[in-house]
Amino acid sequence: MNVESWITVEETPALAAQATALIDARLARLTDAERDAFWASIRKAYNTPYNDPAKPAQPKPVEPAPGAAPTAVEIHLPEIDPAIDLPAAALAAAALTAEMRAA
Repeated sequence: MNVESWITVEETPALAAQATALIDARLARLTDAERDAFWASIRKAYNTPYNDPAKPAQPKPVEPAPGAAPTAVEIHLPEIDPAIDLPAAALAAAALTAEMRAA
């Protein structure tokens, strides 16, 4: 992709040095480690491609061997207390909701 610029190739090093000096002057309040971290982040930002990186391949599910029977899955549910009448409670809640909407 061609980019038009008013900067010539010969001017680039001098302008880059001047820009770096101005930024370093502003960063003078930071420690050496903080300045190094700043410049490392700038280099990373400019060296990172604009497109998202390719996602790693997802592992494929293991297929059962031909002729092998699938394994059974057991589901254990907790015992329901017979003292709780769930259908009656649900009907009462529905009636209460209808009354609240009408009011």
